Amino acid sequence: LELIVKYVGPVHVITPIVEEICEIDDGAELLELGLLVMEPELDDAYAAASLSGPISFQDWLCLLTAKRHGFKCVTNDKSLRKLCRREGVPLLWGLEVLAELHKAGGIPGNDAESIAEAIRDSNPKHITSEIISKFKAIIRWQEKQRSGD
Repeated sequence: LELIVKYVGPVHVITPIVEEICEIDDGAELLELGLLVMEPELDDAYAAASLSGPISFQDWLCLLTAKRHGFKCVTNDKSLRKLCRREGVPLLWGLEVLAELHKAGGIPGNDAESIAEAIRDSNPKHITSEIISKFKAIIRWQEKQRSGD
């Protein structure tokens, strides 16, 4: 995450999402990584609490916060992506962030591909071989652009 913040741009995380992340001991750890932890707007919390549908309260808060502040929503959740598109919230897949990190020079291509493979290994149902193949093609194209070929 620290490299994403350094090479791609700021990463905003709302406190309800931070509370869901079990590996984080305290907010200071997130600040060390360069993440910007923010409280959601009260109006958005009320709106999220009143909304129903295929996504959680936390996902509604992410969508509403991104919409309010003009942020991109980084998610692989298809239901959240569908609602973000409906609301005009810009989106990135998780692997797109990794590709952006590579494009910005924050990570070598072979490392980006290895990370993508590890992500697939941990989630083969949703991160398919086809997705990984497309990702690798993007990385190779970026490598080619970088070398001037």
